[in-house]
Amino acid sequence: MRAAVIRFKAAPGPLLMLALPLALMWGLSRGAVPLSLEQIWLALSGDPDSALVRIVLLEMRLPRALLAALVGAALSVAGVLTQTLVRNPLADPYLLGVANGAALAAVTGLTLGWWLPVPVLAVVGGALAFVLVMLVASHPRLSLSPYPLILCGVAISALGASLTTLMMLLGDERALGQILRWLMGSLAGADWQRLLPLALLLPPLMWWLCRRAGVLDLMLLGQDKARSLGVNLQSERRGMALAILLLTALSVAAAGAVSFVGLLVPHLARMWVGAPHRILLPIAALLGALITLLVDGLCRVLLAPEELPLSVPMAVMTVPLILLLIRRQAHA
Repeated sequence: MRAAVIRFKAAPGPLLMLALPLALMWGLSRGAVPLSLEQIWLALSGDPDSALVRIVLLEMRLPRALLAALVGAALSVAGVLTQTLVRNPLADPYLLGVANGAALAAVTGLTLGWWLPVPVLAVVGGALAFVLVMLVASHPRLSLSPYPLILCGVAISALGASLTTLMMLLGDERALGQILRWLMGSLAGADWQRLLPLALLLPPLMWWLCRRAGVLDLMLLGQDKARSLGVNLQSERRGMALAILLLTALSVAAAGAVSFVGLLVPHLARMWVGAPHRILLPIAALLGALITLLVDGLCRVLLAPEELPLSVPMAVMTVPLILLLIRRQAHA
């Protein structure tokens, strides 16, 4: 029994890579019209009698399932980086103001009828909020230390949330439902164009981050120890912050503000494989992709034909974990 447990813990990568295709097939079968595995196989193999099913799969369900996996992977990796950057286990990628900046720009565009697409507005708004946080936290006396970053991020996030609420009150009631769904995260209407930016960014960024895994491990030791071991903290923090911005802004642009993924998955991955980033980063990406893919399927099933926002089941999964972590810290 003990040997079996050790083997299970030693092979999380193959286990997740086996589970992902199974979750993908399950996600393809879920929707307003459930499909059997036989129907999916016939449609994808080119059966002429399954032309309509093939269109549904290739134009609607497959892009949505792949986008769910990409968003989950990106937010999970961004969550690991954020927790390393600020050295706080309860941090998530939205801490640096990216999500609320993106939400403010998107809601303002929807309210005022701007011609720019919502994803573009979200990226621009998230980037501007991030730049504002970094400019304040980069003051020579602050030097991108964890606490100034957290305080600046919280302040900018609060400002963005307040202005977003104001824009919703001033806006058209007919757009309110769309705005609320976007603010809580939704993959409805996903297509190949929406997933392309994340699909192009994630592989090279993961390669670069895995090469920096040793430096990320050293940063967890604290500023003084990291500097004594030759780490250029200012440069490394800027690189990590830029990676967080890209991953978070593109995820928010593609799927709205999907909450809790970047908080939940890093903890689950860390409990499974430990803290070394060389293993933690890829496992968090795979686990985040798997969980988001499964949760998106549940969102389509639980209240069918209506869809739940992604953040609702994510919150149900995350809150017990946070309470457990707080309880453990209280007894530590």
